[in-house]
Amino acid sequence: MADQRKSLTVQYRKLADPTNAFGGQSLQAALKRAVISPAGDEAVGKHWKRRAWTPTGDQSHTYLMNIYQDGSNSFFGDLTQYTQGYMQSLLKQEDDSPMLAVEQSPAPQGREYIHSMMYWMAVNDHLLAIQSISLSTKHLENYLSWLLNERTSAVGPTGHVILDAKFDTDDMGGNLDDINEIVVGGTGAVEAAATSSVKPEFRDVERRTDVGERRPWGQRALDVLKAVMNSEADVQKLLEEMPEGADLDVSVHIGYKSKKRKLSRAPMQRALRNLPEGDITAKGRFGKQSGKDIRLSYPARVLTKNSLPDIEDVRAKMWDAYEYFVKNGKIDP
Repeated sequence: MADQRKSLTVQYRKLADPTNAFGGQSLQAALKRAVISPAGDEAVGKHWKRRAWTPTGDQSHTYLMNIYQDGSNSFFGDLTQYTQGYMQSLLKQEDDSPMLAVEQSPAPQGREYIHSMMYWMAVNDHLLAIQSISLSTKHLENYLSWLLNERTSAVGPTGHVILDAKFDTDDMGGNLDDINEIVVGGTGAVEAAATSSVKPEFRDVERRTDVGERRPWGQRALDVLKAVMNSEADVQKLLEEMPEGADLDVSVHIGYKSKKRKLSRAPMQRALRNLPEGDITAKGRFGKQSGKDIRLSYPARVLTKNSLPDIEDVRAKMWDAYEYFVKNGKIDP
């Protein structure tokens, strides 16, 4: 397959350290420290198994910082998700057959099927990320918390990686202080038969979020429900009890009402950091402003080879995003 370019979105996040577990060191510095930390007879960065994490209570997925590059001005890495022993489902094509048989195939010896991959870059406390549909900065927060706090002692015992989103005032139509409510959501059909106990599942393989390819709100609403309800069982019960033909209306309102004093917008930004990409409406003194996701991001055209992004071009585009944010006063260097 010939090389081509694909439209992707570089998301911006910034480390928050409310417990001072990082002790004044940046996220980039903590990552550098982690990969040289000893783990058994080798450093964490010397063997991939030292960086593979299967969360307690969830043996279905393993998360791995497979690729990493420790540069002088940044720390670049990926997050790969796979399941050991996963069987890939295949359709067996046959001529003149009314239906096709479904087979399952194991990965070749010594290999595992990859569910999803995302890429990220830390520059001091700034983080640039290209998320996939299955992997978001929420998964990266959890993995880096394990890497820096449990796998190594790169940060203090209270350390949990929190990657705050930042609002882009150019997309909000006003200054941050003029915004008093953010609404995330919309109405969309979610198919779930009342008699079925099968949970809707959206999984991607070697796929990236595309600027020009937005998922329907019906799919993104499920991610919002899972984030808010924090229970797969409760989400499934809600879907099963929906009347036939009904549309699911999911929206999240985050805002403040106060006439006495000025309130910080930081909690609002933190609450939105891990919600799925979707239609976000900002309401404030200047009325209602609607449009694209108001969290700070950067569109990029990334070189792909056989459907996989070229690593060096991904790094270059993330650095372009960082320099653009700095040059235009959106972040401090």
